[in-house]
Amino acid sequence: MRAAAGRLLVVDLDLSQPKLIGSARGALAAHRQAGTPALFLLRDMSPRSQMQANALGAQAILPAEAQAPILLDKVGAMLGLLREDTPNAVLQKRFVRASAALAGLLDAAGAGGPLPVETIDDSVEAINRAADGGDLDVWLDLVWQHDDATYQHCLLVSGLVAAFARKLGFAEGDRRLMTTAAVLHDVGKARIPLGILRKEGPLTVEERGVMRQHPQIGHDMLVAQGGFSPAVLAAVLSHHELLDGSGYPQGLGADRISDPVRIMTICDIYAALIERRSYKPPMAPADAFATLVEMGGKLDVDLVRAFGDVVLGASVKRLDRLATPPGAGGAEEAA
Repeated sequence: MRAAAGRLLVVDLDLSQPKLIGSARGALAAHRQAGTPALFLLRDMSPRSQMQANALGAQAILPAEAQAPILLDKVGAMLGLLREDTPNAVLQKRFVRASAALAGLLDAAGAGGPLPVETIDDSVEAINRAADGGDLDVWLDLVWQHDDATYQHCLLVSGLVAAFARKLGFAEGDRRLMTTAAVLHDVGKARIPLGILRKEGPLTVEERGVMRQHPQIGHDMLVAQGGFSPAVLAAVLSHHELLDGSGYPQGLGADRISDPVRIMTICDIYAALIERRSYKPPMAPADAFATLVEMGGKLDVDLVRAFGDVVLGASVKRLDRLATPPGAGGAEEAA
């Protein structure tokens, strides 16, 4: 049997009850036949319960009270995201933690509940420590294993912002603020209708208008909850603003757009350009960076030059050779 790619069944049952075991056997049969790996969480780790779990198709067993890091490591290993025998094992663990935290954040936002501050802090720590490793390509490869476009985009932007802030020499506290803003920058999309959010193809004018509401929605959510810094609020609200005033939602000019927001915008646009979507192939890094350059006065030229060192891994001289006319229309819409 071959495991269903990217799928994992987590089973939490009281195996001390014979009736439940019988029902579970039938319910799990199709998953066993499909080769879906199963992780059983047991309230009772007795030999009898473990034998029952194995008989039901368990490939791995953990106590139900297992701490989140242990659970995430096991899930990541079973999904093939974690391999202890690779040099990137530590980074992979951090990615799994950040990904799980982002899922919890977006679920809470979509349900209208309070955002899990501790979970957000955990994801920021995982992403910043991953950026310390300096291997952005590994992070991108892991992100591209996500099928959900919103998760993929948020993780891409967060990884890029963390790497960029590190490259610019930000102090640890400022790095935390920047990465927090990146994790939260698209939280408003959790309130956008799924038919628009997951549409496989370009949006209509009307759909684009709905999508453009997400910065204001996200900002209002954070303000209502309270406790988020002005820098984070500004980045969430203004990450689609452009220096020439052509952005949204407020059409701000350069004099009202702070450096952290400028950094976020660059990372956001670049991430959208290199993303793998069903309706468009990803741009190569050099082509995506060239698009940023061609946007000219819409973006901060000095920051774009520095960003090139992050994503291309070499000193960027393209800015000295290319003119900087107004940017190609539509690039900012891709995010």
